[in-house]
Amino acid sequence: MDEPTFTCESCGNTTDRGDICFACHIKTVTFGYTWGQESFHGPTIGEVQRKTVEDALQAGITAEPVTNWQ
Repeated sequence: MDEPTFTCESCGNTTDRGDICFACHIKTVTFGYTWGQESFHGPTIGEVQRKTVEDALQAGITAEPVTNWQ
């Protein structure tokens, strides 16, 4: 029994996949990230830590960064 054949809506090639062929489908897939992007382009962990300690000192709080939890 032959499998059903469809015509891709984007390129017109025949496919057994459905309304859109795999090649056209994969063009729409983006390999990236949505959440946390600012973490990769913002300040480093050390910079954030130094700013937190500095802000705490200005507020009159004695704070020190945590280095090891052991």
